[in-house]
Amino acid sequence: MHRSLLVLLLACSCADISAIEDGKTFGSVVTIKDWFTSCYLLKAGDRVILFDSCWREGTLKSGLAEHGLTPDQVTHVLMTHGHADHSGGLSLVPQAKVLALRPEQPNLTTHGLTHGEIDQVLTDGQELRFGDHTIRVLSVPGHTPGSAVYWVDGVVILGDTARVNKAGAIVSEEGFSEDPSRAASSLAGLASRLARDHLTVDWLVPSHTGAVRGIQPLLDFTATAGPFDER
Repeated sequence: MHRSLLVLLLACSCADISAIEDGKTFGSVVTIKDWFTSCYLLKAGDRVILFDSCWREGTLKSGLAEHGLTPDQVTHVLMTHGHADHSGGLSLVPQAKVLALRPEQPNLTTHGLTHGEIDQVLTDGQELRFGDHTIRVLSVPGHTPGSAVYWVDGVVILGDTARVNKAGAIVSEEGFSEDPSRAASSLAGLASRLARDHLTVDWLVPSHTGAVRGIQPLLDFTATAGPFDER
C-alpha cells in the first residue's frame, strides 16, 4: 500500500470524524463507500456520472450493481483529484470520459496510469449540464494542485478539501495535503465563492467522512480561519 494511503487510512480509523454511510443519497447523488473513502454516483438519463472512481475496482463494480448499473454504462468521471484512493477505479470504466482541472494531470498519470489521461480539461467556474442537472466546477488547490470541488443541484462534493467531525463541524484536510496552508485557504474561501455565484447549499459532502447539512458549518470554519483565497 502506498505510504500516504496507509497514513490516511490509519488517521481515518482513529480520528474524530463522522462515518461514511454507504448508499446514502444527497440530493441527486448517491454514495458508494469504499472502505475509508467514497465516490458518488449521478444518473442523468442515459448518462451515468461518477465523482471520482473509488479506490478498488471490485467495490466500484458492486456499488454500481446495487443501483442497477454496470461499469460499461458509466459515461463520465469528474475527478476531485488524482490520488489512488480516488482514481483506482478508472481502469474499470475505460470508456468513460475523465474530466479534471489541468494541474491534476501529473497525479492522475501517476495513480491512474494509462486510464488517467484527462479527456476534457475543466476550468474554474465552468458550468456543466447533464440533462436536468447542473454542475459547477470550483478550483480549490492545496490538497493537490488541481483539486476540485463540484456543486451539483445544491450538493457540494468536497473531495479531500475537508472533513466533517463527529460534532458536525467542517475541518480542513490540510494535514494530509501537498500544500497545507493553501488547502486551508482554499477551504476558507469556498463559502464566499458559493455565495458569489448564488449557489445554494443543502449538503456538504467530503470523501473520507459523512456529510453535513447546509452552508453554516463552512461559514463557521471560515470565521475561525486566517486569510483565505477569494479567487
